[in-house]
Amino acid sequence: MPRDRIEQRLGELAEEITRACPGGELTVVGVMNGALLFLADLVRRLPLRVEITTLRARSYRGASTAPGAVELAGDIQDDLTGREVLVVDDVLDTGATLSAVLEAVRARRPASCRVCVLLRKPDRPGRDLRTDFVGFDIPDQFVVGYGLDYDGRGRSLPDIMALANRGGGGS
Repeated sequence: MPRDRIEQRLGELAEEITRACPGGELTVVGVMNGALLFLADLVRRLPLRVEITTLRARSYRGASTAPGAVELAGDIQDDLTGREVLVVDDVLDTGATLSAVLEAVRARRPASCRVCVLLRKPDRPGRDLRTDFVGFDIPDQFVVGYGLDYDGRGRSLPDIMALANRGGGGS
């Protein structure tokens, strides 16, 4: 996915999100570290009053391209009670990480909780989570760039590209 296409889609997503938030206020929960660049670029395009909080989650460790157990590091520090919340994540593949994050968010009783993912792998088995906003649907390949990494490498690449000779997985 070339950077110019990512830029174009960010503008479109910002318009979709803005239309879905008529109250003009939004609390964004970014799933770190993979969504960092996507989160920053997206919220700058939102003409809303935005508060940002983050939660670190990971299921890939080291040089693995297969997800393991989900680990949430830390906790959401902000009170989400009664707020319009948007969870922003990088890749939806198995759904395990996003499920754990949504459980943590919903436990804080927001008025609403929507989901925005940069990438979705619709052909991945076992994934039945609803997403409200999707940047791109992609094949079931391990990708790097634009915040997504492989063993800590590749996050700063401006484009999103499949990692050669790797199957499945995400960030």
